[in-house]
Amino acid sequence: MKLDTSLDIDLLPEVYNPSDDSYLLLEIVELSPNETFLEMGSGSGLVSVHAAKAGARVVAADINPSAVACTRRNASRNNVRVEVIESDLFEKVPGVFDVIAFNPPYLPQEATSTSWMERSWSGGGEGSEVTVRFMKQAWMHLAPRGRIFTILSSLGGVPSVLKAAKERYDSQMLVEKHMFFESIFGYRFALKSSAAEIRQGSINIGIRD
Repeated sequence: MKLDTSLDIDLLPEVYNPSDDSYLLLEIVELSPNETFLEMGSGSGLVSVHAAKAGARVVAADINPSAVACTRRNASRNNVRVEVIESDLFEKVPGVFDVIAFNPPYLPQEATSTSWMERSWSGGGEGSEVTVRFMKQAWMHLAPRGRIFTILSSLGGVPSVLKAAKERYDSQMLVEKHMFFESIFGYRFALKSSAAEIRQGSINIGIRD
């Protein structure tokens, strides 16, 4: 999706401000009108608002109640419909989606406080803890041809994420952006047909992984 500079995106304290990684995620997301779209870790709702403007049916989720409020506010300010849920990853997210986007916390540092701002970028000791957990859950929420767009960092345990994704997704790096102290990568993960069949079977017998 292309950045729409006419959109009015407001910010709240304790909510991650759109930055280079946010705009890179926006750039790589591909979706069609009427597709179902989930933004995990919506923050300000930048990507969700763009997706809704593009005609997608949008759900946004964030563990941070201030981010939930901020996403709702920005959807309203831009006259788009976004269902916003307070959830720890997929804990309270129902249904399956054609597209899921996630700009995860990926810096290799444990959060040392309860600050939501610190938690928005602290990815655990290796930097990949949250992303690996996301990848292990996301396949159960993807439509048969579903795909994930996410941001990974050279600082954030990329090999661990790719290892976690190998069984159930086909992965492709779409773009790489070099910055002063790191490189960030835009990745697409497409659900393998074998994983889609397993997911459907699990739904039929009531199993969740």
